[in-house]
Amino acid sequence: MTIVEIVDVTPRYRRIIFSAPDLVEALEIFPTAWLRLWIPNPDRGERHLSQRGYTFVDVNADNGTFGLEFVLHETKGPAGDWARAANVGDVSEVALTPARISLPEGTREIVLAGDITALPAINSWVSDLDASVQARVFIEDDHHDVDQLPAVTRSGDTWAWIRREGKRGEALAEHLRAAVAPSARQYAWAAGEKTLVKHVRAVMKDHLGLIRGQHFSQFYWIEGHSPA
Repeated sequence: MTIVEIVDVTPRYRRIIFSAPDLVEALEIFPTAWLRLWIPNPDRGERHLSQRGYTFVDVNADNGTFGLEFVLHETKGPAGDWARAANVGDVSEVALTPARISLPEGTREIVLAGDITALPAINSWVSDLDASVQARVFIEDDHHDVDQLPAVTRSGDTWAWIRREGKRGEALAEHLRAAVAPSARQYAWAAGEKTLVKHVRAVMKDHLGLIRGQHFSQFYWIEGHSPA
């Protein structure tokens, strides 16, 4: 696939648009649909490639294009370095992933939580929801440009941006416990930094009382390590 456009949404959030007509034609788009991107990792060898997972955004079947969004972490890492240095015309290798998550039948509320690395996946959830399902989005972030970040909004949904206090996820978990009450038709999804996800997962189980099949969580990166 070939880079055809680069958009700096904010100084720390970059969207890269790729042209890949054959790949787009083969895509089945669903919430959190993602691919594996192979990128150079010179710290592991001159020709070493590392893989990172990214959620599809802005898929255009007519043009055969799609976007991937990158958080440009302050910590050095192969994906961030690659995204910063990317240029129109660069070619990358990818692999599709078939994993799919579906809402349980009868769900009426979905709680979506994470940091901004989860934002593309959260937006993909909201974009796909039936009108009968309310989305409640909670994102922990300690920057001042969140109003410039992409956010899919619908009537009846709510978005809350929570300032980080203490360890990652502590403020988010506290906010969730105060703002979200258990419901019989509830589903919860979370992603982001590992410690943050651990705190949110505890809320899902202990506070909301959700059982297997009613929630999903996955960490994308670990603070202090080379981020995706």
